[in-house]
Amino acid sequence: MDQLRFDDQLGIYSVSVAPESIGILKGMGTHCLQLQIAVGIPELGPDAGRLLYLETALCAPQPAGPTVPIAFANMSVPFRPAGEIRRLTPQYLITNAQLLALEHHRVGDLRLELHVRGFLPQAAGYPGSSDLVEYVGIAESRWRQQLAGLGRSVGAEMLIPFPADDEPRHAVAEFLREAQRLLGGNEIDSAMLYVRKALEGIRTICDWGWPGKKGERERTGGERWAWIRAALEHQASGALHDDAGTKDYRYSRAEVEALIAMTAALLTIVT
Repeated sequence: MDQLRFDDQLGIYSVSVAPESIGILKGMGTHCLQLQIAVGIPELGPDAGRLLYLETALCAPQPAGPTVPIAFANMSVPFRPAGEIRRLTPQYLITNAQLLALEHHRVGDLRLELHVRGFLPQAAGYPGSSDLVEYVGIAESRWRQQLAGLGRSVGAEMLIPFPADDEPRHAVAEFLREAQRLLGGNEIDSAMLYVRKALEGIRTICDWGWPGKKGERERTGGERWAWIRAALEHQASGALHDDAGTKDYRYSRAEVEALIAMTAALLTIVT
């Protein structure tokens, strides 16, 4: 338990966090980490007012380096001057990438810090308190249980940049951007055709030789990339639905997203 200290006539407020109260809720594009804070209100005179305002920052300590902020939450706590315990449940929005970073740097139990600053906006005199840091340890077993509860909503993220300035990769990247735009309008086949154009563009600018009749184990690294590129182009060409295999097949949005990502990944290794 830590304390927020104000001017003498405004009292001392205790703050504590229950580690077992920490939970992760599924969100849309983000996750919500919540915990419970217990705030002890002292018996006060009229100078303190009846409102405590808290600014909190959830942080992750680093083994070598400064503590890193993760998310922020502010809250107003009305109280009675007679003294009481107020229990608050702030929620912190964290991204998938942040959650994976916490897991990557975790060794054993998860260690977090809650930085708290208090204000008494109705108080007479200086309303600000001293800052405090509440150290929170979450048992490894409980943390793993929380992650498991997220199911497939947590997964690896990869950022694949599209080249912007260098020719001729710029032209191929433009095809992929157009594929993304069309996909946003749910034009699945049209988006797939632009992925095919991008793959054809990669074929013209890459230096990967075609393996011909070589066996799989005889192909060079470049020849294997050429084979992969050709396979992706063959898949994307199905958007025309002009062959027996794809005549009645309808590609899904997820399939177009996968082909855009794989084509962008190929583009990053074209020299």
